[in-house]
Amino acid sequence: MTFLQPWAAWFLAGLPVIVALYFLRLKRRSLSVSTHLFWQRVLGENSRRAFFQRLRQWLSLLLHVLIFSILVAALARPLLRQAVHSGASTVIVLDVRARMQAVEPDGRQRLDKALDHARALVRQAGESRQFALITLDAAPAVAVPFSTDQKPLLDALDAIRPTDTAGELPAALRLADSLLKSRGGDGQIVLLSDRTPDDPALIAPAIATPRDNLAITRFATRPLPADPATSAALIELQNFGTTPARTELELTLDGRTLDVKPFALQPGERRLEILPGLTRPTRAAQGWLTARITADDALASDNIAYATLPPARLNRVLLITAGNSFLEKLLAVDPSVKFQLIAPEAWQPALAEKFEAVIFDSTLPAGFDFAQAEGNFLFLKRTPFSTTRQLDHPLVTGIDPAHPATRGVSLQNVSIVRATALTPPASGGWLSASPLRSFDDALLITGTRGTRRFAALGFDLLESDLPLRVAFPLLISNTLHWLAGDTASALPAAQAGEIIPLTGSQRAASEPLTSAPSGPLPAPADARFLQPMKNGFYAVSENGGTRWIAVNTFSAAESDLRVPATSVRASAPSIFATGPLPPWQWLTLVAFALFTFEWWLFHRRKTE
Repeated sequence: MTFLQPWAAWFLAGLPVIVALYFLRLKRRSLSVSTHLFWQRVLGENSRRAFFQRLRQWLSLLLHVLIFSILVAALARPLLRQAVHSGASTVIVLDVRARMQAVEPDGRQRLDKALDHARALVRQAGESRQFALITLDAAPAVAVPFSTDQKPLLDALDAIRPTDTAGELPAALRLADSLLKSRGGDGQIVLLSDRTPDDPALIAPAIATPRDNLAITRFATRPLPADPATSAALIELQNFGTTPARTELELTLDGRTLDVKPFALQPGERRLEILPGLTRPTRAAQGWLTARITADDALASDNIAYATLPPARLNRVLLITAGNSFLEKLLAVDPSVKFQLIAPEAWQPALAEKFEAVIFDSTLPAGFDFAQAEGNFLFLKRTPFSTTRQLDHPLVTGIDPAHPATRGVSLQNVSIVRATALTPPASGGWLSASPLRSFDDALLITGTRGTRRFAALGFDLLESDLPLRVAFPLLISNTLHWLAGDTASALPAAQAGEIIPLTGSQRAASEPLTSAPSGPLPAPADARFLQPMKNGFYAVSENGGTRWIAVNTFSAAESDLRVPATSVRASAPSIFATGPLPPWQWLTLVAFALFTFEWWLFHRRKTE
């Protein structure tokens, strides 16, 4: 036997008070009467008030002392030790993923109905019935470990908010099973979700009905290769319903409407659209691109999608050449580049600090020390990484389409008279890559180290037909943008619940913005990673500037609400069974019975 509240024993100090009150002498008022005939009984009671006569009705004192002692014992919460370790254990798995925000026909969200079930369960917590709470969003987590106290469980349920994440239910069930294995006695798992796997051991009350839904399942932007100042947007719509749907797609940039387009989708249809001609905003704008469909369906969170359209960047480029008309004309017509031309003998190392990229065309200044040079460099033909091995008429056999410098570039059948095999730097902490190769030899190498970048092309542009091909301006533009650090155009939209690592200089706001900020931006959190749980735009501070990350759900599994809800299984009522009462409740019932018995004896004149 153990007592959960042993401090209640201090109330036993009240027993002498009860005994003292029992022996308390009644002080009567003197009164003259005409006869004693009607006062014989009063005089008899008064004679029994002598000290040794007061114990004649000892049953009254015994009942009062017994009732008080039982109440003190009940307040101490006695419990058998075995009941603590082998009582009934229940793990509640509460789904808080995006689809739990779906609205049911009665106007309530699925999560609200699940919370009602959870509160009804945890109110049964007691010494022999313990509950644990697991929440499922991007990953399952133990919100409250096993507890017999209702308060922490109810407080945790009150603090739960829906997320826009997608997660895996089997991982949550495995976590719940591992929690049950740590306890003795009976155990059960209660799943509060709109979908339930076919497992008869699970208890799953029905909280959802099939609903039609229209959703945006993909939204992204990228600059057009011909004009980096202009972008195109890709958007995907899906009809997760059983009836045809009509809607309008509204596209806005920083709150300004760009386009409104009607759509008609058949049941189960998926429509992919490309919206070209989006002009990138100026530097002063945020670049928030928002797509919204005017659908009145069950789930509102997937009717809006977010993407970033970064402001156009003007990169300053220094060209050092003895003469290259192809390269000069290319830089002159590129709207994203402002270049300056100097002769090789005019080069000074201090010039690199004034430009985002420096191009050395078939030349290397005397005394140039790449290890000590500051800046971002593009080397053409003559490079610090050349070897003595020459390649005659090399063929382009390998190109990395994922590298920023060669993304979208096709160099099939390009003719090169001669080239020099390149070797990436083996020291200095450079992270190198070879996005363009001729068999085992590198024709183009790139490297990064902190904020420094370089690219080196191992052949002369004038000794190839590359300047005559459409791939030439794209290759040079891609490389210059990459050297200048203009990677904003390649930033993908993150998914809700995804862990985004932050560098040492980056700080991210933990809450999203869904409308243009009218005041100061949210204070960034000092953390090494960002895990956004809601959709919207998140501010990332870096080197005194701010860039934005667009976060969306983009999950067909979360938007598809057609799956029939699981009905309550035959075992479901067991979660509401009360089971045996704990000892303190039995003691309370006994005290109430004795109190009733004493009241009856008093009114029958058996006690005083």
